[in-house]
Amino acid sequence: MNRRKLLRLTGMSLAFGVTGCLGTDPPQATESDQSENGDSDLSGNAEATQTPEPDHSIQIKNEISDPVNVTATVVRETTGETVHNQTYSLQPDETITAYNTRQANPDGVEEFDVSVTANGSSDSFIMETDMCQGDITAQVTEFDGIDWGWAEC
Repeated sequence: MNRRKLLRLTGMSLAFGVTGCLGTDPPQATESDQSENGDSDLSGNAEATQTPEPDHSIQIKNEISDPVNVTATVVRETTGETVHNQTYSLQPDETITAYNTRQANPDGVEEFDVSVTANGSSDSFIMETDMCQGDITAQVTEFDGIDWGWAEC
């Protein structure tokens, strides 16, 4: 493993650990999670995973030293509908916003399968339209192909 990759992985691990992004999925709400007065006894994170937030951007960043053509495809999981499919030409160190899930008018919390292809590499990420999910960035890299960056609670 080269030094640059090791430093990147260490930095991401520390960042995720500090922000609480490592660990198991939060529990799902049940009727027993409601107190007698109707308030939720869920933790802030569990409640955030159930609170709709349609506004999530999908960015693509070219981290290699040459221009690259990148195709971004976004599919609504519940219907299988392709809501976005476009190819972009990115210059070195260029970042673009390819799509925002609010454009699909999500109905509550929905999942979208985001796929990115560049230089023969392809990878996908399931994005949820809830308060816990942050924006995502697909990073086109020379050594790893497609890397994903995101934040969640």
